[in-house]
Amino acid sequence: MKKILIIITFFAAITTVFSQNTTTGDALHPDQNGKHDVLIIPFESKMYLSDIDRDIAAKNEMSFDDIKAKFRAALDQNIFIACKPYFNPLSFYTIEPQEAQKELSYIYNSVGYKYEVMPEEEVVKKENVGTKLIGKFKKSKRSGDPASSAGTEEEYIEAGVQNGQVVSQVDNREKYMNTKISNDNLLLTLNKKYQPSYYIFVNELDIKRSADKRYVASSEQYQREIKVHYTIFDNGGKEVSSGAVKARFPSGQNDIDNIIKTHFPLIAQTIVGKIVGINVAEAK
Repeated sequence: MKKILIIITFFAAITTVFSQNTTTGDALHPDQNGKHDVLIIPFESKMYLSDIDRDIAAKNEMSFDDIKAKFRAALDQNIFIACKPYFNPLSFYTIEPQEAQKELSYIYNSVGYKYEVMPEEEVVKKENVGTKLIGKFKKSKRSGDPASSAGTEEEYIEAGVQNGQVVSQVDNREKYMNTKISNDNLLLTLNKKYQPSYYIFVNELDIKRSADKRYVASSEQYQREIKVHYTIFDNGGKEVSSGAVKARFPSGQNDIDNIIKTHFPLIAQTIVGKIVGINVAEAK
């Protein structure tokens, strides 16, 4: 009974946030403000990886399923909010749960996932209290910058024979999960029903303990890391952007509302910025 009440209360809160600009049930229909529509696809339940849920559960008195559900809905909500200045965001959290589940099941069964090498590392953070949110874009360790590659485990060696020795392929480059559309009818069906100009697929959410070794010796000793994998398509199926956005936070931060409030807005703004072609966080 307690679990049911938590879920009902949480989704009521989410609905209230969305209803500030639209009415539940008709939010997927665009208004006439000239903006393009963007359909947000939340991550599939199995695409959530976390090794800190035990700490979060103890702090917030929540089950593991409730934690995952809250992170999933909150990430969708923050992307929705980040889209508002530029687009008409369309969210499955604003329609009947049974209908949303049916639609999302069709979508999930129509796509596949593939690990790809990170094009660049994007770490976002909130600066000192009183300052605005800004995005910190760090070039990938493949850029050739000695400072960025020192002390890392990133390495790629092709299989073959070197110096008379057989060498197995080694690939320690950082990856992200990309979405690949396997059903040719998927976008045709969604375009007809929702008429979006773009799709934002949240592919995976990772929350892990391990710190980036480049920060161990610095003042920013991040003990945990949020990593949001995403893919953006236009309505013709062309990939607009894909990759992952990270945020780091200390090991003592276990309040789930605080984690969401502190880090999800800038992550969402960074993803939305990939469509408009600007750093949304800096533009505000």
